[in-house]
Amino acid sequence: MRILHLVHRSWPFHGGAERYVMEHAAAGLERGHSSVICTTDAWDMSWLVSRSGLHIRRRRDIHRGVDIIRFPVAHPPFQNVLRGLSRRFRQCGKDRFFYPNPFIPELGKWLSADRGFDLVHANAMPFMLYHGWAYCRRRGCRLVSVPHANVGERFRRVDGMDYFGGCQERILKESAFVSAQSSFERGLYLDLGIPQERIHLSGSGIDPEEFRRADGNAARIRLGLEGPLILSLTAHSSQRGVKDMLEAFRAITLRGVDATLVLAGPVLPDAMEHLRLLVPGDPLLRDRVTVTGYVSKEDRIDLLQAADVVMLPSRLDCFGIVLLEAWMLKKPVIGCWSGVMPDIIDDGGNGFLVPFGDPVTLAHRIELLMRVPSLGASMGESGQRLVLGNWTWDRVTDRFYRRLAQCFAGRHAE
Repeated sequence: MRILHLVHRSWPFHGGAERYVMEHAAAGLERGHSSVICTTDAWDMSWLVSRSGLHIRRRRDIHRGVDIIRFPVAHPPFQNVLRGLSRRFRQCGKDRFFYPNPFIPELGKWLSADRGFDLVHANAMPFMLYHGWAYCRRRGCRLVSVPHANVGERFRRVDGMDYFGGCQERILKESAFVSAQSSFERGLYLDLGIPQERIHLSGSGIDPEEFRRADGNAARIRLGLEGPLILSLTAHSSQRGVKDMLEAFRAITLRGVDATLVLAGPVLPDAMEHLRLLVPGDPLLRDRVTVTGYVSKEDRIDLLQAADVVMLPSRLDCFGIVLLEAWMLKKPVIGCWSGVMPDIIDDGGNGFLVPFGDPVTLAHRIELLMRVPSLGASMGESGQRLVLGNWTWDRVTDRFYRRLAQCFAGRHAE
């Protein structure tokens, strides 16, 4: 079977959706399929909507045998006006063009021809699901949709997250099946009227082999840090709890906890504004907060090994692979009542869950883990057992291709 994988970014950028797609593409090759990834040239998410971010100039790469084709993001003049008009008047515009979905006309042109794909595996952002759906409608092939749609906590949605305002409902209903990352996300699709038997509960994973050479001392030397480390490793934004983490860290510092807060990963503009407002003028934070910027795959594993506590108080993550990575190294984690986290974190058992926007509870949980190391060690060991039993890439991709074989039984079955 010839499979087209669509995603907004790909290797060499290392992120959750990007890794998810690459692992499924590589697993397809191992099963005798051909895999092509089509993506944009964005490195920073800001490149999707402006020229302020970094981008990748190479148009093609081959990684792990997978052909990666990049299409340039267009930055037309008066882009916000054009986006508004496109949302109103173009097909599927309301979700296809909501911020930060980009303009990528060359991808549309490329997909207007018959490329011989039997299946399109469309991921993460509405504009990619739209292009996959449009290609499948023209060519009569099958579509698997993976929206990675997280709209906040179960009973507190994120305002303005317009995933389903245009054609998304129709696209999902016309897909061979839809992959959900969590039971909460599955519930969103059930509410749209998608039959339960056509929703695949997928999740993400890790490769245990990558963690055998984790070197926490190397991370400490690179950053010039000593002593306990509290780590957040994500693309930081206000919806991922940056302000809450800073306030919680300040509170535990006042109570005598001696540690460094490491914010590792890209910092989006709204999060940078919090850092500028809260850190430079505060002596409690100024010398105790370290911001690294983008972290490579190898460096992130070393950083996780160096950490005493790993937190993700985010309501914007469908899954949060960093939690699995932390558990693989037996680190205690703090997550949020959002996305998959309530599915995999047993609050008080293998980690803690906190409400989004609650720095007081977050501070209490961090302080408890810092003052009672045995509790964190027990949580980390429990988390590692969960990962090895359920959330390795071998297990996740095997579940996907078994489901795919059922859909193609008698037609393109393995």
